[in-house]
Amino acid sequence: MDPFFTLPWSEFFIADKLRGLLSPKKDYSIFIPLSRQEKGIDLAVLLKTTASNNSAVTTIQVKASRIWPGEAPKRKNIIRYKYNTWFNRFDVPERAEFIILTAIFTTNIDRPGKGSKKWYDDCSLLFTNNEMHQFFKECKNKKGKPDGSFGFGFNDLSSIILTRGDMDMGKTRKDFAGFLLKNRLDDIKRKINGEEPNETFPIILN
Repeated sequence: MDPFFTLPWSEFFIADKLRGLLSPKKDYSIFIPLSRQEKGIDLAVLLKTTASNNSAVTTIQVKASRIWPGEAPKRKNIIRYKYNTWFNRFDVPERAEFIILTAIFTTNIDRPGKGSKKWYDDCSLLFTNNEMHQFFKECKNKKGKPDGSFGFGFNDLSSIILTRGDMDMGKTRKDFAGFLLKNRLDDIKRKINGEEPNETFPIILN
């Protein structure tokens, strides 16, 4: 192991966010692997089981994207979004039980703040390992071939639309707002408790 330790901002951000959502007062803990040999696992959520004084655990991988502002459409029938993400296709790690896709954005593009929380928000989507595999099966370009990239567009977090990786080029408007991390905390809890998460495929179409 190296005599120093660094952590990508995206992993630190999600670890801190999970720490706020899963209270230590309810015996949840967030762990970060120190070894680079833990490929496919960026974070782990532990729950202390008071009855046996043991801990149950689930594992998470984090993928991050920058945010790009949307351009004004050239035609009225073209839909553009205020915020846009872009991810490269990746191999789904079998050791990670959940994958989180995250992006941080300013809530006011014209007046960006100086780090105050009220100026920033995040779009963090939680997928089970199985859901991520299913997502990539359906992640195709307009020719019906596997797309090497995918992305989402949104104006606010009430609707998060798949814009790249949709062979219908967004015409079906596949909405992933239901995958927001804050909406799926119960699925993490179920997995830790040995239950199956409520997987949400197929995606609801708008």
